[in-house]
Amino acid sequence: IAKRVGPTGRGRRRATISKYVNEMYKDEISLKPNLYFKNLEKLQRKAYLCKNKSRNGVGKTFENLKKDKKITYVVLISGFSDFFLTSRNPNLNLNQYDLEIVEESILYSPLYTIPQGWSLSLEDAVRNVLKHDFVKDNVSRDTEGTFTLEKMDVEIFELMKSDVRIPFTKVGRKIDVFSGTVKEHFYKHVLPHCRVAHYFFPKGYKNYMQTYFRIHTEYEDSITNSLKYLPCTSYVYPFEKGLLINFFHENINIAMTMFQKMEEMGLVEYYTHYTPLWYGHF
Repeated sequence: IAKRVGPTGRGRRRATISKYVNEMYKDEISLKPNLYFKNLEKLQRKAYLCKNKSRNGVGKTFENLKKDKKITYVVLISGFSDFFLTSRNPNLNLNQYDLEIVEESILYSPLYTIPQGWSLSLEDAVRNVLKHDFVKDNVSRDTEGTFTLEKMDVEIFELMKSDVRIPFTKVGRKIDVFSGTVKEHFYKHVLPHCRVAHYFFPKGYKNYMQTYFRIHTEYEDSITNSLKYLPCTSYVYPFEKGLLINFFHENINIAMTMFQKMEEMGLVEYYTHYTPLWYGHF
């Protein structure tokens, strides 16, 4: 980064850049970079939108879902469904939780936008989004190889997926191998199967509201690209049909207006929205 911004001058030394980067993580202007798998054969992930059959005990059900090791991610949401959850386990049984599955889909590799509108108000950024040159095209769901990781590789992935910057020596101590072995397996086996997610929230992650927009559209790729004009990173989850977008914002009225305008412009066939209330990360 220091080389990119220039070799000399105030704030351009390597140590200064490192200081600023670490302060960004501390203030949650950025989140530590995550690993996530590409679209790989033999690694089918599924997403579920579910609701409690009974209106009682939703919180208790959420706590039980958090404890299920077959579930990789679960969110308590407000809207037509009560839960959004993901799993890589083909034997996941949601009937035991008395859940009605509203929607079930293969979950393809998520996309994380790099925002260019960080210095703009949300209102101005949304205007730029709506001026984008939209064309019909879907997000790629093609497979990018076969899942071939062995036990040690999976252990390295699990330890590093939440922070790619974790030292190889620390990973090595946890799985009882030399750091050089961890480094070799990471670069030769793990990283080629993965992408790295980076995040940017100019005012700090906790200072934004989040809304999930489940959209059906023939303009998937263009809409995903247009989100780069926003102030914050957006998370885009491709389903078999359509997208689920985790949209960060400071004003729900502006966020709703953006998707309403997209519907009026014929870019979105229809959409639903959900408000995340409580997260369980694994």
